[in-house]
Amino acid sequence: MSPISRWQRVVAVASILLLAACGKDDAASEVFSDADSPLRYVDADTPYLFAALEPLPDDIYEKIEPRMKQLMSSYQDVIRLSLLQSMEHDGDGEELSEEDQQRVTAVLERVLELFSSEGLREAGFDRESKVMLYGKGLLPVLRISLSDADAFEETLAAVEADAGTELQVAKLDDVTYRFGGDDNARVVLAVIDEQVVASIVPTGLSEDSLREIFGLKMPAQPMSKSGRLAEISKTYGFSAHGAGFVDFQKIVSTFTDEQVGVNAELLKLTDFDAEQLSDVCKSEIRGVSAIAPRLVSGYTEFTDERMASTTVLELRSDIADGMATLPALVPGLGGDHGGLFSFGMSIDLLAAREFYEARLDALEADPFKCELFAELQAGVAKGRAALNQPIPPIAYGLKGFVAVVDNIEGLNVATKQPPTEIDMRFLLATDNAPGLVAMGSMFSPELAMLGLKPDGKAVRFTSPMMQGPVEEAWVAMNENSVALAVGEDAEDNAGGMLAKQGSTPPPVFAMDMDASRYYSFVGDAITMRSDEESSPELNEAVQTLMDNLAALIDRVSVRVNFTDRGVEIPAVTTLKD
Repeated sequence: MSPISRWQRVVAVASILLLAACGKDDAASEVFSDADSPLRYVDADTPYLFAALEPLPDDIYEKIEPRMKQLMSSYQDVIRLSLLQSMEHDGDGEELSEEDQQRVTAVLERVLELFSSEGLREAGFDRESKVMLYGKGLLPVLRISLSDADAFEETLAAVEADAGTELQVAKLDDVTYRFGGDDNARVVLAVIDEQVVASIVPTGLSEDSLREIFGLKMPAQPMSKSGRLAEISKTYGFSAHGAGFVDFQKIVSTFTDEQVGVNAELLKLTDFDAEQLSDVCKSEIRGVSAIAPRLVSGYTEFTDERMASTTVLELRSDIADGMATLPALVPGLGGDHGGLFSFGMSIDLLAAREFYEARLDALEADPFKCELFAELQAGVAKGRAALNQPIPPIAYGLKGFVAVVDNIEGLNVATKQPPTEIDMRFLLATDNAPGLVAMGSMFSPELAMLGLKPDGKAVRFTSPMMQGPVEEAWVAMNENSVALAVGEDAEDNAGGMLAKQGSTPPPVFAMDMDASRYYSFVGDAITMRSDEESSPELNEAVQTLMDNLAALIDRVSVRVNFTDRGVEIPAVTTLKD
């Protein structure tokens, strides 16, 4: 798993705290349609929105909270040690003064107090706090309900005192707000009606636009009355624990259509002039944005055993229908294999060729005329040339693969010690497995001598190329797949892979991971590394963090499906008992 994917999982788990800091579970559509909900501050046509308006049920909170307390304490230690270590020198390599170090340390400790349920409560938040991030035009607005506005003000004042500096203060109607920044942009923050509202805005933004951002001027058509988010949650089964969208067409229209209000002022302040675009370019830009008009995402399940979410990139119907033909049926792909780690992919290469060819046909039949797409249009000829390159017919028969690592022993990432034992399985799906093996036999005498038959029976395979923990393998084949297994129960596993059923509809990509063991691996590797840039204390804190993640998360699974709606990515995180 890549570092990005790893930290995406860490962030996803950390987000439970925000949800846990927030009761009773009403139907999402009712919550999102409540005229008195915070959604009344959001324009119905906002370009993006994520809202977490329902707290976790008590039984889930009571199970998660103790382990989250340990986890967030670990985050505190890692962040504290990382920043204290890095602040020994600032970005220019100059040492910070003792006074500056004391101020940074004081602010750091104050902020780290928020990494706990107790700290959040003391800062004015509780389990009922509702969180929204949305666009007032393109500008981001964060709005969080408070249980105690005075406590929040006291916390903010304490941070300013620790820092030895205060945010500037201004008055807008009857509201006092804080701000800080430079000549280009500033952060604005206010406490209004038991809610904290924050945004990043251009420094010269007018008071009229600030009124809209703070909600002093309410939307003419609010999200709570439009039913837009309620309809999305109903369509995709999202809960009020967290759901949202990004409207790409709306974002693009900001730069192609005449704007009013906040967006008009924003474009003026950034010297953007839509009139520089020709009508042809505007039309074609709108057409491109219609290919993938919207991204939606939300939680679909929250129990004391697991949490599930779905993200969908919606596609234009002809594109979605074409892409839905690309996945291929691969035995075992999308199923639960258990073990340490499994992943696989599928694609019908012939269908992919036909889909690509159809896109080239469309570009030739109705070519782009806007100069901004000239390079894309010029690529049509290159695409045709690529399609004319000779490809072995057997390549079009390949459908995908599944790889399963059941167990690894003796692996030490820190010391680069390879595993002493490995149990794994691999399956390659194809239209003509005997033909593929026959072609491989031309390059491998050992494979040619196997006498492998398409009967599903495993045959022992050895080769001089095998070394280390893998000295022998078992290979099995039927008409449509070839499977290989090594390690414990390899003979049974090779034949067993062929007997697996493929998921319907077949996914394009599937990944399952024993997250508990994975985080334990990472923690052990960090403990044993010799990194002069990281102190032993920091390494120990990171290992503790990984151990706490391992104690919280059991397994993680992700699927990527091409459907008539677009690209759908369901994910499930199973929690430890």
